[in-house]
Amino acid sequence: MKKVILLLPLFLFNFSFAQTSKSNFTLETRKITDYPFNPVISEKVNDKIVLKKEYEFLDSLNFQSINYKSFDNLKLRGFLIEPKKKGNYPVLIYNRGGNGNFGAVKSGFLTEFLSKIANEGYIVIGSQLRGTSVSEGVDEFGGKDVNDVLSLFEIIDQLPNADKSRIGVFGWSRGVMTNFLMLKKTNRIKTNIAIAGQADLIESKRPEMFGVYRERIPGYAKDSVAALKTRSSLLAIDSIQNKKVSHFIIQGNKDVKVDISNAFAFYSKLNSKEYTTRLLVYENEGHDLEIVNDNLLNQIADWLKRYL
Repeated sequence: MKKVILLLPLFLFNFSFAQTSKSNFTLETRKITDYPFNPVISEKVNDKIVLKKEYEFLDSLNFQSINYKSFDNLKLRGFLIEPKKKGNYPVLIYNRGGNGNFGAVKSGFLTEFLSKIANEGYIVIGSQLRGTSVSEGVDEFGGKDVNDVLSLFEIIDQLPNADKSRIGVFGWSRGVMTNFLMLKKTNRIKTNIAIAGQADLIESKRPEMFGVYRERIPGYAKDSVAALKTRSSLLAIDSIQNKKVSHFIIQGNKDVKVDISNAFAFYSKLNSKEYTTRLLVYENEGHDLEIVNDNLLNQIADWLKRYL
């Protein structure tokens, strides 16, 4: 997950705001000025908090948290950013990284990164997944939590400004696995943006991740190889439903969490299956791609204009 200044804790989505009720979910609207002071996007002028000029566009967006239920009746939390102006906007599902509370999407990432994508004329939606302090259940790291994201389609189908025929996925780190597992289960995804994802969990070069697997993945202790194979992004490519989905693979070549060889493995296999695929490697960048933030946003915007 990209590092940003996070000034609002995960419970930000627990506040009560003006609610919009739907048949299977509720939306809670939050104004940017309601958030605690964030010096990245705001400044104090005459004792008033105002948006900095470069972030004035935030006033043109709606920020909402989503309360919804999983297929197995758990209470889950998600987020939604959309232009205030009525229209027919393509939808980008953002799949978070990390596990449990670590890597959950915070206000800083919403306002400083995902909002810039929404401002290009997109609805951005995502799930915090089961097993966080704002959602019930236990994180299975590529198990039932994938269905938590797939359930967002039911919400998307009820959004009046959403173009239901133009839906993409954008995953970072663990979110790349979620992307590919979703592609096995639905043909509604038109494009897949994958940043710094592990192609095959078995090949991880981070010993601490195997502790995460043991803790999170059901059946891991009994048969670790089988458990990890069901979560393999590389193997999932063989079962992608939409054979026309495009893929944008992005990674820094100095990533110490996910080796750059994973990006090449993705690119090679997707090409062998004749998918439209682009590989973008950032020199001297790590897992979070911090220094190239602006260029990364421009690259994503250009890709979405072409393929979503």
